[in-house]
Amino acid sequence: MEMQHASPPGKKRVVIIGAGFSGTLTAIRLLQFTGAPLEIFLIEREEGYRYGGLAFGRTCTNWEHMLNIQAGRITLRRERPEDFLEWVNEEADRSTWPQKWRYHVFGISCVVPRLVFSQYLAERLRRAVADAAADAQLVELTGEAIDVRAENGGYAVKYADTGPHGDVHVLSCDYVVLATGHLAPVQAPFYHRVKKSDRFIADPYAPGAQDRFRTVGPDETVLVAGSALSAFDTVVSLVDAGHTGQIVICSRGGHMHGTYPVDHEHDIWQVRRPPFLDTEVLTPEVVVEGVKAEYAHLRETHCPDDGSGRDAVFAERVMKAWEPYVVELVSRMDPHDVRTLLDTYKSLIVTNRTSTVREIGDIVRNRMRCFNGAPKTVSVISTGIQDMRPIEDGERIRVVFTDRQDMVVDRVVNCLGNNTDYERADHPLWSGLVHGRRYAQPQANTHRGVEVGHYGQLVAPDGEVARGLFCVGPMRQGDETSRRGRLGAFVFSIGTLRNQCFDTAMEILRRAEAGSEGEHVDIPEGIHHCLIRSCDWIVSDLNLPSESPDKDLLRERLLGYARGGAYTNTMNHLQAQDRTERRKYRGILEEDLAEFGVATAKDFGLTAEQARRTVSMLRALVERHAVHNLCDITKLAGWDAQYSGQVRYAPKKDG
Repeated sequence: MEMQHASPPGKKRVVIIGAGFSGTLTAIRLLQFTGAPLEIFLIEREEGYRYGGLAFGRTCTNWEHMLNIQAGRITLRRERPEDFLEWVNEEADRSTWPQKWRYHVFGISCVVPRLVFSQYLAERLRRAVADAAADAQLVELTGEAIDVRAENGGYAVKYADTGPHGDVHVLSCDYVVLATGHLAPVQAPFYHRVKKSDRFIADPYAPGAQDRFRTVGPDETVLVAGSALSAFDTVVSLVDAGHTGQIVICSRGGHMHGTYPVDHEHDIWQVRRPPFLDTEVLTPEVVVEGVKAEYAHLRETHCPDDGSGRDAVFAERVMKAWEPYVVELVSRMDPHDVRTLLDTYKSLIVTNRTSTVREIGDIVRNRMRCFNGAPKTVSVISTGIQDMRPIEDGERIRVVFTDRQDMVVDRVVNCLGNNTDYERADHPLWSGLVHGRRYAQPQANTHRGVEVGHYGQLVAPDGEVARGLFCVGPMRQGDETSRRGRLGAFVFSIGTLRNQCFDTAMEILRRAEAGSEGEHVDIPEGIHHCLIRSCDWIVSDLNLPSESPDKDLLRERLLGYARGGAYTNTMNHLQAQDRTERRKYRGILEEDLAEFGVATAKDFGLTAEQARRTVSMLRALVERHAVHNLCDITKLAGWDAQYSGQVRYAPKKDG
């Protein structure tokens, strides 16, 4: 029996599917900035993932798992970089923390336990609920979403209780945010004989995985298949569980993450456009040889040779600097060739794009050495795996390699990463969205994740962009590569997802507050990056006579106001600390916009409707521009002269 839950009259409803990092943060943003009555439903199928997901969930990690980023860079609010440090040092309840952390004072460069970050996320959600307007409401539900369909101009979300009765509910809503996190881990063909064995851990982040690690005998030999960050997390889990035996990390290419130097700063370089991009046709062979040649050139001209250790993260800095050129590369190459390169060099890209903080990397690398009285316990082998089979009545596993002698181990942990192919997603909801409802399609250029619009709207196979179906999280990784040039873990890093949640939430609120569909204006994608283009578009939308001398004057008036009062008031609103401040600055903004509209209508002879529409579009575009500036990492990379003082250029060798 299905139980129907209709939207309340006069109130917009948003259903967020998934209450991990992205879903929770999107709910926080909606609660913070809504200016109209709003009801938010936050659905999570696995309580252990709530307020954290795979990376930070309470049942997925332990107190030895650290964030791979410094404390000064993990604020939930781009507009308030100090927010996390204020919370953790002044507000956080530490009564349940281990003694090691209970009296720790966190600084900008400190590492942070992931469980602390999960607590931060949960408490910031509670604060957002308490601080929200009286007509904004959050309802948290436990259940598994199984279908989303268009209905009566909005959507109907079907979900099933996870309790013993399994009742099915249907929530009517205006907008849906898919924050479902990663798909299931990759299950390689060589796992087929061991996948049901209790000696095989298919997902090191699954609920209960930490309990599985504690069942591993201290002297057992463990094979870790894969060498990315999940392999490092696995070593941390095993060490925390008391394991002292041998751990063998197996990677096809033998690639491993580097470790950041003690004094590492995430500075941003600018480098030249690689010359191979001038080639008319970019084939995989041209790209591979071109990348090798340009990398060698950069090592020769930019890599420090001073023993500082900065050489260890040289590749990471180059890959960051190349992001604008990755966008060009992906847009010009045949999609099949793009996928071939991403698949072939996956391990190389992932391990070089991100290094590890010392508190993570040293746990692994120090065990790759032999000390007096402390033998080496971690080894890395570079080879492919051909097969695995249980032996000795299922108590051990024989691993057959492609080019080396077989190995017998006690346990195998799968660290090959998660599936990214949504065309073959083993996920009922996404399978239905792609194949059943046909609301979504795999990302065109990379075949990683799904195709989305600028704000995360699903794009159907026929190219139609959904008005009310949005997504935030790893399902946008192909779009992050195609649109922003991000690779490796940066396609779903804290910073990337934080920007997505902010941008998507603000777009939903803009649409919700626009009122009826008749008042909704579809603004061309991307024009908000530039206020000049924004004002040009507003003037063209008014359809003034082409020979009108007022067009240029009106454009200048709009641009001056957009850059001045409108932008300042919008930033004050976005950066306000609480609802009282936000309401104050929102009032100032609205009053100022109204006065500007009246004056503009009088000076340029606009009708009341033209003036209203002009002010509405100007407000939307300035707000988008402000959010873009708060989120866009290229603003820190020197592509905009306004931020050139914050850029560190790649140091060149003397001579």
